[in-house]
Amino acid sequence: MKVIVINLCFLLCFVSTCFSQKPKVEELPSIVITPSKQKADIRVTILKRLDKYMKGEELFNKPKNNAFLFSVGLSVDSLGNVDDVFFSENVSRNKTEIVMVNENLIRDVKKIHIDDFVYRNKILIFPILFKRPDDDKISNLSEFLNSFSSLWPIISKESKRRVVLLEPLINNFFDPIN
Repeated sequence: MKVIVINLCFLLCFVSTCFSQKPKVEELPSIVITPSKQKADIRVTILKRLDKYMKGEELFNKPKNNAFLFSVGLSVDSLGNVDDVFFSENVSRNKTEIVMVNENLIRDVKKIHIDDFVYRNKILIFPILFKRPDDDKISNLSEFLNSFSSLWPIISKESKRRVVLLEPLINNFFDPIN
């Protein structure tokens, strides 16, 4: 009888010890901020694709000290292909006079191939600010704040990919010289 009680106590101690340990699971943050010091700055590639769809005259005709802010999101698959493109809410609402968001733009952006493994199987968010280089204040503050509040692109709810926030880019635009 003594042996049974000792064995039972031993088993109970063993079970309580096994269940009291927590597994070491390292949780990764859902948003990763990466510096632009990668092999090739992907922001330049994205900006070059957007450049063909910018209405330069409309941008240059805006009053001095007007700044425009929006973001582009790219969903990149495991092979480095862009399979979906997202724009911030304000692009579709207010910026259509400056950025021509259409099927051609989306098709051109989807042609980008991401060689860097850091960006594969992730969603890249790229905020862009357009302003003149000599602007020292923002005259269209209410529009700018609306742009800021809707800066995050509308991402598909089914997406399980991690989000990478690329370093924002300030794009200084110059008036055309005639």
